[in-house]
Amino acid sequence: MGADPLTVMLESQTAGHAAELFPLLADPALYAYIDQAPPASLDAFTARLRRLENRCSPDGCEQWLNWAIRLPEQGLAGYVQATVYADASADIAYVVGSRFQRRGIASEACRQMLNRLRAEHGVKRCYATVDRRNQASAALLHKLGFREASSHPHYAIEAGDALYLLEVQT
Repeated sequence: MGADPLTVMLESQTAGHAAELFPLLADPALYAYIDQAPPASLDAFTARLRRLENRCSPDGCEQWLNWAIRLPEQGLAGYVQATVYADASADIAYVVGSRFQRRGIASEACRQMLNRLRAEHGVKRCYATVDRRNQASAALLHKLGFREASSHPHYAIEAGDALYLLEVQT
């Protein structure tokens, strides 16, 4: 008998997710390959999520889309996010709590996000930037169909990072 199918649900991320996400994201191990620090406090993290509820950049030129990853009966596992540009391209990223890693959760959550970006936002190209040492994220991107790219249309890639591109199927 095979394993139960993985059920991953994406919820539009709000400040209401902060208390459940904060303990996951406070884990310093998550930041080995991410150029960020863990959230400083629950209050600061809640305020950040409240600002992101606008779903767009302050100048209105970019859509900032964020989804909490929920596992039924296990709670929140992390988040996925996308910045959508006017040229139908998007940057994607994800963070999954340490105890939820290597279970296919990030792959399924990213797959669902990519489907939404295509169907609901008309995205044609998705980019992801990964620290070259982060072999797990590179493998996940390859599994999703991303291939290494040489340049990004909206910014320069930092030394030590690899850029990946997925031409989204319509």
